Amino acid sequence: MARYRPNNPTEYLAALDFINRAKENDKEIELKLYHPKRSGRQNNYLYFCLQWFAHEYNCTVFEAKEVILKRVAAPHIFEREMVVSGETIKYYRSTADLDTVEMMSAIENFRAYADMVGHPIPDERDQELRRFCEREIEKTQGYGT
Repeated sequence: MARYRPNNPTEYLAALDFINRAKENDKEIELKLYHPKRSGRQNNYLYFCLQWFAHEYNCTVFEAKEVILKRVAAPHIFEREMVVSGETIKYYRSTADLDTVEMMSAIENFRAYADMVGHPIPDERDQELRRFCEREIEKTQGYGT
């Protein structure tokens, strides 16, 4: 399937041509907006958030991610269903499948939940506090958190 950037005049005209040809041939088309995949910076910050929460909440990073993030803080982003042999099965998307907008929303929801349960997570821009937290995490790594 071809992708067209509407801000590019050549691609915009090509997209309109594609739509017109589909119309002339009485064909259906599917339009989809594409968002860039999550960024490396977002991913790094998400893992910092998970590590700090795990450190403060006394759970593992795996539990913070798979239970708190995906099932409690942001199920509307991660939870999906599929039907297999007539049975509906619930599953949870990987963070690798998120686009930048979904990742930002997941992080915001996770931080809001952490704040609500008394374990606030430093803002991404507060580098001094983040360095402090990272040192605290390093002190306890290897001790079950």
